[in-house]
Amino acid sequence: MGVVEAFMVRQGRELGRRYRLDGPLGRGGMGEVWRAVDLRLDRPVAVKLLPLSDDTDPALVARFRREAQLAAGLQHPGITVVHDIDQDGPLLFLVMELLNGRDLRRVLSEHPGGLPLARAVHITAQVASALGAAHARGVVHRDVKPSNLIEADGGWTKICDFGIARFAETSTNLTGGSSLGTPAYMAPEQFEGHAVDGRTDLYSLGCVLYELLTGRPPFPSGKGLSALLYHHLHKTPDDPRMIRPDLPAELCELVLNLLAKRPADRVPDAETVLLRLRPSGAGRASSTSEAPVEEWHRTGLELFGAKDYAGALPFFQSVLAERTRRLGTDHEETLTSCYLVAATLYYLDREVEALPLAEQVLAARIGLLGPEHPTTLNVHHLIAAVRVGLGRTAEALPGLLYVTDGRSRVLGPYHEDAVDSRCLAATCLHLLGRSEHARQLLLEIVGPLLRLFGPDDPRTKQCQETLKDVTAG
Repeated sequence: MGVVEAFMVRQGRELGRRYRLDGPLGRGGMGEVWRAVDLRLDRPVAVKLLPLSDDTDPALVARFRREAQLAAGLQHPGITVVHDIDQDGPLLFLVMELLNGRDLRRVLSEHPGGLPLARAVHITAQVASALGAAHARGVVHRDVKPSNLIEADGGWTKICDFGIARFAETSTNLTGGSSLGTPAYMAPEQFEGHAVDGRTDLYSLGCVLYELLTGRPPFPSGKGLSALLYHHLHKTPDDPRMIRPDLPAELCELVLNLLAKRPADRVPDAETVLLRLRPSGAGRASSTSEAPVEEWHRTGLELFGAKDYAGALPFFQSVLAERTRRLGTDHEETLTSCYLVAATLYYLDREVEALPLAEQVLAARIGLLGPEHPTTLNVHHLIAAVRVGLGRTAEALPGLLYVTDGRSRVLGPYHEDAVDSRCLAATCLHLLGRSEHARQLLLEIVGPLLRLFGPDDPRTKQCQETLKDVTAG
């Protein structure tokens, strides 16, 4: 009987007097995952159980806690949100958002010859974007593979298990002595025990992309671990076009670059992966005559970032006019420019002009991307903020509550955008005489923010200041 069984992990058990286990979701080499209910906040969550033993190094557990806090600080719609970490007896457990969707292992089982090209590229771009956000914070996943990638119902492919792979590398107690990592997707430097960095994750992403395109990983695993290790260390994989001849040459070149043996020979970072994932010809659509438009756009963004809204506005307006003429009103680039003009007008206290532009963008974005895409939610928030600025607080509140809930689910409750919406919604409730509701909205999150990020984090400060205003009023 293992440690977990001995500790009576069963349906109905409460961990930390807060999380009630409702049923198992799956089992892997690094522990069980259960569906659970957060009894304090009355919401469904996923709980990963990581069994410890009497001789587990306390320093290792302390480091894992720190790394879990780092993972909780990763704010990206493609990264599974970490809510909490705690210990109950011999169980270390991680509380995460409960995802509705399917992992890519199951998806691939339904597409033995590989996914449609556009879908494979779309999934890879989302994963690369999420990895880029993690690498920018110095966090390396170490175990990117299809079963750790979930195609969630909200539209994003989400990466699971940040921070856990490194714990497994140094704790045989966690895995029960089983082989660590996932050899079919491991970079050569992992097999050799060398230092890893973001390029290690990109190698694994290359293995995943190879499989998404062809239906199989770059190297066969049927001949055992030693043969697989030899292939990863010494053999160049076949060009994916040998398996699927219709694939674009540029995409296959990217795959092989990602699978270079030496990290220095690989694509250097996730941002470069995103640039090279653009469909063939898409990156060439811009002619020389379009160069000034992109330059105006970049200049506008720089001025906007510096809060020089008056300086940014004419650049954004010029780009909007030109993109509308060339691309049409419903093209995504045109909608982005229209949103930026509306946002800039709002910051210039010109809400009357901003509102119709923002409403125009919202209608188009819902049709193109769906109501809960992060960029759609951004427009919802802007419209609500504009209405508050116009004194139409009661009209703004339903939209703010909607976007608060949507951002918390899609981006995670601790994302700066989700906290921003929650604080503005609480302010509206307070202005409408519903101060107790406002207080509860803020109290749900201020405690976790303090525990996870500390009192000096901007999100914590914003939430505490809004709570202070609501309470004082």
